[in-house]
Amino acid sequence: GLRAAAMLVERGARRVLLASRSGRVVRDGQGLDAQLRSLGAAAEVVACDSADPSDTSALMLGQCLAGVLHAAGMGDRGLLRDLVANRMHWLMAPKALGAWYLHCVEAATPLEFCVLFSSVGSGLGNVGQANYALGNACLDAHARSRRAHGVAARTLQWPLVGGAGMGAIAFAAISERQISLVGMAGITLEEYAAGLSA
Repeated sequence: GLRAAAMLVERGARRVLLASRSGRVVRDGQGLDAQLRSLGAAAEVVACDSADPSDTSALMLGQCLAGVLHAAGMGDRGLLRDLVANRMHWLMAPKALGAWYLHCVEAATPLEFCVLFSSVGSGLGNVGQANYALGNACLDAHARSRRAHGVAARTLQWPLVGGAGMGAIAFAAISERQISLVGMAGITLEEYAAGLSA
């Protein structure tokens, strides 16, 4: 999300509003504070839990936004037989429900663009990722529905992105050899930026 914000500022955005549950841009060891400072006055960080409809409403109302990049998400691992309702809800809420809440709030003032950060996991069916796959598949279907109704939306199905977010944590936990053995292809942060730019 922060790399995407930097790209928007580089391309002339005068203001970028970054929302996170804590109201801070943090992830240990990724140097996000320095990256945020480099954006200067163009970036503002606010607290907003996308899984909470009142937070989403409060964030969007009164704002004059050209668009949204929805990069919220959670990670969880577990076999399908072990999944219970609260684990499904916990994982789906920030991503799938968050996208729906954004859709409901911005319906009165449509956005120029709405980009939903999905995952290749929505279709790959990796072991232990059923609820993660479902959350991402919901985003994909949501974007398709918006487009069918003439409303701007795209999903980007990202693989693991090394150097940022959940991907950095995954890459740190497993070696390159393990990645190639299990068939998990990843991309660098630079490749991510090039894909997002395209």
